[in-house]
Amino acid sequence: MCSRLLPYRILGHLAPQCAAGTLRNSPGRGGHGATIASVRQRGFGFIEIIIVVAIVAVAGFLLMQYFSSTAKTVEKMQQDRPLARSRLAADQATLTSVQGLVTAYRAEKGQNPPDKATVLGLLVSPPKFQCPGNDFDYEPATGALSLTITDDVRC
Repeated sequence: MCSRLLPYRILGHLAPQCAAGTLRNSPGRGGHGATIASVRQRGFGFIEIIIVVAIVAVAGFLLMQYFSSTAKTVEKMQQDRPLARSRLAADQATLTSVQGLVTAYRAEKGQNPPDKATVLGLLVSPPKFQCPGNDFDYEPATGALSLTITDDVRC
């Protein structure tokens, strides 16, 4: 330790300094005390860089997991097509109501309507199907109705 200390500034604070110009800390490399110039670090150490790289790698891994699971979810929803199925189910419900009118016509007149135009005349307004381009087909001999589009992939 120094017998005589002189004040000097480190980062704006007064700190003790030996008269010889060195401040003895714990022995560094080679058993010598660290000088004031060698105490100041220049850049980042190897361990600090490794820690930052590890944190960035973990964050990248988590982001990749998130985006891949999101892509799988979107792909599954496109395969399931819940909106298309619900539109097709709504079209089938509309067709069922038209079938009820055909059944009522048959009960009243004793025969099926002669053609599709007569079936449309039973309705207050033309049926509004949810699937674009969907319509119904009518078989006058049996009085059966069917949808033109029955596959939810086309809906």
